[in-house]
Amino acid sequence: MLGSEDLKTIYNNWIVKKFAYKDINSGVIRIDTPFFDRHNDSLILYALIDSNNNIVLTDGGYVLDDLESSGVDIIASPKKTELLKKHLNSYGVNLKDSDLSIKTNVKDFPHHKHRLLQAMLFTNDMFMLGKKTVKGIFFEDVAKFLEKNNIRAFQNANFVGNSGMTHKFEFSIPGIKNIPDKLIKTLNVPNNEMYAKALTADVKNTAEVLNRPSKFYAFINDQEKEITPDILHLLEYDNIKVIPFSKKKEIIAELAQ
Repeated sequence: MLGSEDLKTIYNNWIVKKFAYKDINSGVIRIDTPFFDRHNDSLILYALIDSNNNIVLTDGGYVLDDLESSGVDIIASPKKTELLKKHLNSYGVNLKDSDLSIKTNVKDFPHHKHRLLQAMLFTNDMFMLGKKTVKGIFFEDVAKFLEKNNIRAFQNANFVGNSGMTHKFEFSIPGIKNIPDKLIKTLNVPNNEMYAKALTADVKNTAEVLNRPSKFYAFINDQEKEITPDILHLLEYDNIKVIPFSKKKEIIAELAQ
């Protein structure tokens, strides 16, 4: 029978096989990842390495440039830029011009590579709406809903999994005694299957290290588009309770407990 170490080995072997590394120039390495954007193109990172083996990981400006080409210009809006920087800080990621980047070293390279990928996926989902103009940010909508209903949630909770990778949840609600902790992710685009898969990976890796009873939730923005059945199945299969934002009032009592 498979044990926890067997599953960990299978996952680590998959990671090794799915990431591809290629030298571009002296001190510049291209990293193709197994994560895809909404165009079904592989997300690509670049590692810039100096003579002391200090490393800067960057997306080369891809995420924000892609959003801009879709009519969502983050940099042109001071409010959206400020909000983006706030969330990037929770990943330890910096914003310079349109580049998302993080500084690291050889020892911490895997951990920070994972953080940058999380930030890229989150940024794309947070700002990518079906319409050409962004009326608001879904994360803010969820935060206001929780505050309005006196649900004492903390923002941007981080957990370190057995692999040493950090997994972030947009909100956490502490439990007490027999009341479980509640960890909440948000999904802005209800057909963003790639981000949903990344979300389930965060849940799986976090569940392994928690020492208290916990429940996992996902608020999904269904204000403009319906949630696709594949997304529902994917999340519910991993015991993540889906909360369509149109039905948010139905969950107040449970979250406030």
